[in-house]
Amino acid sequence: MQRHSLTREVIRIAWPMVISELGDSLYSIADTYFVSKIGTIALAAVSVGSYLSWLFFVIVALFSTGILIYTAQSYGAGAIKEAKCALGESILFGILVPSTVALIVYHSAPSLIGLIVGPNEKLINVTFKYFSIRILGLPILAVALIMDSAVRAVGATKLSMIAILSSAFLNIALDPVFIFGLLGFPKMGVAGAALATVISIAYIIPLEFVFLKKLSLIPLFSLRPRYVIRVTRVGLPAATERLIFSIGNNAYISFIARCGNAALAAHQIGIRIESFIYMPGFAFSVAASALVGQRIGAGNIEEGKHIGMETAKIATILMTILGIAVAITATYLVTPFSPDENVAELATLYLILAGLSEPGLALVMTLSGAIRGGGNTLIPMVLNASGLYLFRVLPAAILTGIMGVIGAWIAMFIDVYLRGLIFLMTYRKFFIKLVRKVI
Repeated sequence: MQRHSLTREVIRIAWPMVISELGDSLYSIADTYFVSKIGTIALAAVSVGSYLSWLFFVIVALFSTGILIYTAQSYGAGAIKEAKCALGESILFGILVPSTVALIVYHSAPSLIGLIVGPNEKLINVTFKYFSIRILGLPILAVALIMDSAVRAVGATKLSMIAILSSAFLNIALDPVFIFGLLGFPKMGVAGAALATVISIAYIIPLEFVFLKKLSLIPLFSLRPRYVIRVTRVGLPAATERLIFSIGNNAYISFIARCGNAALAAHQIGIRIESFIYMPGFAFSVAASALVGQRIGAGNIEEGKHIGMETAKIATILMTILGIAVAITATYLVTPFSPDENVAELATLYLILAGLSEPGLALVMTLSGAIRGGGNTLIPMVLNASGLYLFRVLPAAILTGIMGVIGAWIAMFIDVYLRGLIFLMTYRKFFIKLVRKVI
């Protein structure tokens, strides 16, 4: 297939997911905007609660990443029934396992929050109000993402876009109602932001079922773990990667938390605005996994390599342009979300560094996805996990003691470029050797 044909296919598959991920960013930015009206402590609490939530959301990746790759390769090989069986089993076990985890974590949440923020009783209490609702919504998130991953895996990204965007707009509508107590509802503060998000995710599930029926991918349910074992075998390295990554990120955010509430609030504002840049990176990562996986399932390894690299090139160009734009306009972007001038100044510095780091991040995200689509989820885990700790967490531990929160953000900048370079060299030299068929 000629390069321009590959480019067209990448764009056709990726653009709805880019819109979807931008819509997903609306979840975060809406929460940040409305919570910022409550104050710095509330912003800091949502920041800590979000990072801690991501730590346990890794259990979802065990199923969602596995079903994405398994369905993509099954679709490429024409094995539709296997995809339907794998999907049904993944949904059932995607309810049972996350429900168990959620209940255990809920009861130990205050202690976990304290490990991150230190002896800050007020911040611990406010964070628990947010985090407790998010963690109890873990099974809902699992089912929604498993179903959406199957839809994306067969290239029906426009349907996924409809689900994600409409869910985002529902979240935006519910946020002020629950946070500030409108329309007769009680004023819930940060708990209202969490509840709005969980309800908006739950809304996706029946909609995704309709889409799966349209795609002739109605799940075949069974509690016999015949196919889900294959799915989780593929998803386990990805889930392990996210677990290691989330632990590292929670260590990273703990360094920032010890720089003060203003630093933590600024980080929350900055990362939420930055999500409009890096969330498209997730879109291209999923597109790379789906497109490469379909080629590998059909036995076209060389074409799989080419389309993965083409996806990375397009993602890098887009994210570089967006990153530069955000860095230039950082001062104006943070103003609506900042409760005071100190927070605004710090958030501006974050966005400048983050915006200029996007080319490296684009390579990391997209080439990780391409290698996973090739059936190898172990190598991305090793490269991402080792890079995070060596290039971000360790330098942040040192630099925050010297430069404060800016030291942590410089460590982030260094990390994404070094990992991006490593992934690029690995992909070019070893992709064909790394390929694994999983069906």
